[in-house]
Amino acid sequence: MRITKVDVLAFHRVLDGRSWNPSFRWHERRAPLVVVETDAGLRGIGEAWSRQPEIARVLEELAQQLAPALLGRDIALARDDIARRFEASADWAAAAAASAIDLALWDLEAQARGEPLWRAFGGRSGRVRVYASGGLYRDGETLDDLARQFAGYAAAGFDAAKMKIGALPLEQDLGRVRAARRALGSEATLWVDAVNQLDRLRAPAWCDALAAADVAAIQAPLPFDDVAGMASINAAHLAVVATEAEHRRAAFAELLDAKAVTHLQYCLGLCGGPSGARALDALAAAHGVTSTPQCFSTAVLQSASLHFGAAHPNVVAVEHHRFHDHLADMLPAAMKRIHHGHVLLDDTPGLGLAPLRVGPQAGGGEVRLHASIHR
Repeated sequence: MRITKVDVLAFHRVLDGRSWNPSFRWHERRAPLVVVETDAGLRGIGEAWSRQPEIARVLEELAQQLAPALLGRDIALARDDIARRFEASADWAAAAAASAIDLALWDLEAQARGEPLWRAFGGRSGRVRVYASGGLYRDGETLDDLARQFAGYAAAGFDAAKMKIGALPLEQDLGRVRAARRALGSEATLWVDAVNQLDRLRAPAWCDALAAADVAAIQAPLPFDDVAGMASINAAHLAVVATEAEHRRAAFAELLDAKAVTHLQYCLGLCGGPSGARALDALAAAHGVTSTPQCFSTAVLQSASLHFGAAHPNVVAVEHHRFHDHLADMLPAAMKRIHHGHVLLDDTPGLGLAPLRVGPQAGGGEVRLHASIHR
């Protein structure tokens, strides 16, 4: 089965700008997408992580470097080549582009086998633990509003959730955390994401206060290069989750060797696709650490993360985003149903998504064709 065509696409959705985290206000969301077609008529889809202002770098890497090199290649050999290109990628944009292609090729392989992706990964069950990701800051939002949001997660079947902190003084953020905790219920798991906003001086007091408020883990408490600082927090204050914006294997290994994380975090759209994520999950398991796929983008990465989590027992939970749920109409009903904190994936071959179409999307946003490379 050989590759005959590669379409590079860009998703864009305008947002109202009222929601924000400690470092970014969401006026829009963009995402690089790729569709790889074979001579058997199958179409595999992938998505790349990106720094929002620099999405053009990923799109150009896909269109100018990777897509032309794929034409005429057998998909198995193409995946080996993409893996080599990823390993040689010093730049995040090249790594993200290779990750998107790796995902699309896995989707094709699973479709060719007539298997869901979770089974192609070697999984025995389509059952995967998830957590609701939300709790952003929002202009004009009250604690009651925030509580209703988290009560809604509980009512939808989630028994774990994550929220943003770090943009307000400690006592104010603790008020938000306590409101979310009450709404979720005492048995639910609550994580927080500080978006790298704390420092070594303030972090211990913040983490101790969060732990006292029944927070189970903190994502990105410090700048990602402060491995020693995260190791100190992880050992003495609160379990640490990191690092979503990394692609270098050596950086992940450094975190694990330093015992700086309780849950190793990675994005399938940046870490080498499913192939790279499998290596990281195995590395984490060898260190006695669980792993967790990060996902705050479109249905493509959401589906991929769910399939990956279902197939890998060392995955503690998969992010199921409630704000960044773009292209949600592509998700099958099974991926939207939460039962006792889990999703049960079906047996639809590949990623199991509805076909991606170019143009305006029913759920908001638009997909545009950036480049089409074919024989």
